[in-house]
Amino acid sequence: MAERYYVGKAHWLSILHAWLETYTILAAQAEGDNLYYAPLIPTELSHIVYDRARSVQPLKTYLIPPLDEVSSDYKPPQKPWMFLGVKACDLAALSILDPAFGGEFTDPFYAQRRHGSLIVSSDCTAPLSSCFCTRVGGQPYAIKGFDLNLSRIWDGFVVEVGSLKGRQLLDGHDEALKELVKEEAETLLKIRDEARQKVNRINSDFVFPEAVYEVLAGQRESAVWADYVKTCVECGACNHACSTCHCYYLDDVTRADFVKLRGWDGCQYSGYAVTAGGGTPRPELKERFRNRYYCKFKYLPDNYSQKGCTGCGRCIDACQGQIDMRRVLHDLSVKSGEVT
Repeated sequence: MAERYYVGKAHWLSILHAWLETYTILAAQAEGDNLYYAPLIPTELSHIVYDRARSVQPLKTYLIPPLDEVSSDYKPPQKPWMFLGVKACDLAALSILDPAFGGEFTDPFYAQRRHGSLIVSSDCTAPLSSCFCTRVGGQPYAIKGFDLNLSRIWDGFVVEVGSLKGRQLLDGHDEALKELVKEEAETLLKIRDEARQKVNRINSDFVFPEAVYEVLAGQRESAVWADYVKTCVECGACNHACSTCHCYYLDDVTRADFVKLRGWDGCQYSGYAVTAGGGTPRPELKERFRNRYYCKFKYLPDNYSQKGCTGCGRCIDACQGQIDMRRVLHDLSVKSGEVT
């Protein structure tokens, strides 16, 4: 059984003040209709948004920045980072990024940022119209991958411990930790079930099977690919907004001192995968568009036994051509006969 406690609002604010002495807390905060991670200051604890859906920027923005100098030693922040308000879809993305940058050949910049940071996640009870985590095997609440997870009930939180580092965050705050009782546990289950049903209702018009890779395997030459790229402008927003896309380029900058930069790349760009002789394995836009779906739902499952999509919906919100990944997968499934 997971270690869980109920923490009232006053005690929770006290804990936050204590954490701010040690950590730079990057908390989900509202700017208009959207959420962004921003440094938290003691006078603005009320600005934290716990319940709503994921932020605009994924965690990779911090772990592998859009442009990063990788020819010098890593310079850690003055205080360790603590990400507060992370959603389950972004936690799931770490299961893709961690092996990619922390496997046999570990990227030291990623590793130091990742392991030097703490993650305090929180349940999503107000999913966006673009969210579809339950369609790709996820849930709007965290199961694993966090140090602590917060679930708001009544005038406080259920706090679940997910790691040793998370347990250490609670050291010295015993007076704030109340053992969870049956009524609180049942309320939490009800809130989570309602959130899951909300996501399912949002996606009731989109149906595609769990084994999407089987659909893709038979739809490589489908007319669906050409139909959808009619509005694609190759901006790469889907790649860059995605929480799991991690292709990059390296650039040797000619200056007085040697500098190597790493920047985000995107498989939707015409220049992606072009060889020194000018050739490319995917010269047509529909081929590049198709490749992204195959990467998410076939190549990664075939090679790493997990989907490369967490259902966060950022690619849907970011697309200038208003292409909805859910609709593409639905239409492919219909063409394949998997959905009637």
